[in-house]
Amino acid sequence: MKQLKINYGYDGNPGAMILSIVVIIIIETILFIIPGKLYSNIAFILLPFAIIWLAICIRMFAYIKIGKFRQRDAILSKVNWKGNEKVLDIGTGRGLLMIGAAKRLTEGKSIGIDIWRQEDMANNSLDMTTRNVKLEGVADRVEIRNEDIRKTSFSSNSFDVVLSNLCIHNIANKKERNDACREINRILKSGGIAVIGDLFHRINEYSEIFKEEGMSVEIWKLKGYGTYTIPILIAIKK
Repeated sequence: MKQLKINYGYDGNPGAMILSIVVIIIIETILFIIPGKLYSNIAFILLPFAIIWLAICIRMFAYIKIGKFRQRDAILSKVNWKGNEKVLDIGTGRGLLMIGAAKRLTEGKSIGIDIWRQEDMANNSLDMTTRNVKLEGVADRVEIRNEDIRKTSFSSNSFDVVLSNLCIHNIANKKERNDACREINRILKSGGIAVIGDLFHRINEYSEIFKEEGMSVEIWKLKGYGTYTIPILIAIKK
């Protein structure tokens, strides 16, 4: 019987990225091989763009295999854990942050919510998340729900900690992203902390909404990991 392995998945669509790399290599090779100065000139013009795209893909795969685990540890390190926290992980995916938080709890509960869109993570599903929870041995401290952060079923002042990484930017509409930030403030307890990793151009946007809601905000930039540098927003409800 094949032994199941913990698998935190591939963010985005790595299959499409691999296909694009193969197509670019084939096109460049053909243009260089075909006799004629015109084709070689086109190949040289396209070469810088091909190299840039290849570098982007390499960094993405480095993030998938290494960077996101370091990002998880950086996010979790921003919380002064006592072990009895009630935690919410927004856009939990395969449960990376939710499970990481659960391992720091003794009496608390780590809840992960998601709507499991395939475009956000390859083979994204509740079943894969549940499998990881069991394999990591934290089922007694974890709860998984199919919920949307724009409007949740949680009561106000429910959570000590709210976590998220590369999730909120997937909400296409700015007003709805703002609604998500206000929902985070609503469900946080007084003195509760939200720690959010996301894209540079979105973090400042969230920061403004949290400040409008009366939260204190700090932005911390993760550096030196050789993959994507993803800023981390730390917001505390006063």
